[in-house]
Amino acid sequence: MITGVSTMIFIVYWAALHILFHFKMKKIKGTLTTVEAPQRVKIDTTFRQNKLTYSNYWFLIHMAIIVAIAIISILNYKALPNVIPIKYDLQGHVTSSVPKTYLSVLAINLVQLGIIALMMLVNWSIKSSKQQLTTSNPGQFAAENIQFRRKWSLFTLVTGLLLTILFAFIQINMFVPNLVLLTAISFITPVVIVLGVVWLSLTGRQGGGKIRNQQEDHERSKEQPVNDDDYWKLGFIYFNANDPSLTIEKRYGIGWTINFARPLSWVLLLFIIAIVVISIVLSQ
Repeated sequence: MITGVSTMIFIVYWAALHILFHFKMKKIKGTLTTVEAPQRVKIDTTFRQNKLTYSNYWFLIHMAIIVAIAIISILNYKALPNVIPIKYDLQGHVTSSVPKTYLSVLAINLVQLGIIALMMLVNWSIKSSKQQLTTSNPGQFAAENIQFRRKWSLFTLVTGLLLTILFAFIQINMFVPNLVLLTAISFITPVVIVLGVVWLSLTGRQGGGKIRNQQEDHERSKEQPVNDDDYWKLGFIYFNANDPSLTIEKRYGIGWTINFARPLSWVLLLFIIAIVVISIVLSQ
């Protein structure tokens, strides 16, 4: 309950903070002198020919682990007790259990498949997201953007592998109980993932490159970006029917978002929600 309430408070606070500063920025922009000048957009036609991300074929390693654990589970099905413990407290006491069925034994494998499908979708979105260049030094920015995408693609692969291994240990614990090892892995895995996110976020800004300092900000201020305020509803919801892109880098922060004006983007969003909901149901 505490986790759920805290999450909702964080989401509400996050949304309120973004909306508040969005309207503050719009108010400030309204007081600035406008200059009527043509807007320039630079496009690198060879950008997509570069290796932007690691191939989704690397997820075959994750799939192999899932299949191997599933086969071991089926072969040892009769050796399992009629009631299978699935949750423990910090003292090692069983807090939740389910009757033994093939679905309950293989439910973890289905959750793993859902996670891998989600990770593959994320990796695809990193590769296919809209190209964004600066007009002052597009070549350098493109190179930094490619490096940025490859770093997060590698992080997606590693995160998927760590989660696959974590769930594999949970499933193996049904046959060879080792609560100490399971607790250690359950603690280490999310810590490593969070530290990876923090490290990538602190060592590189959105789109690639190093964190800007004041001098770089001063130089960058001479270059006016394309005014696309009309396409960013409330500052963080991208809605542009004229843009064929399904995914685009977030306007600020780290990560990607979808173009809500594209019907297929809603299909992707519903697919993600379905994976999460099904995984939660199967893990109960």
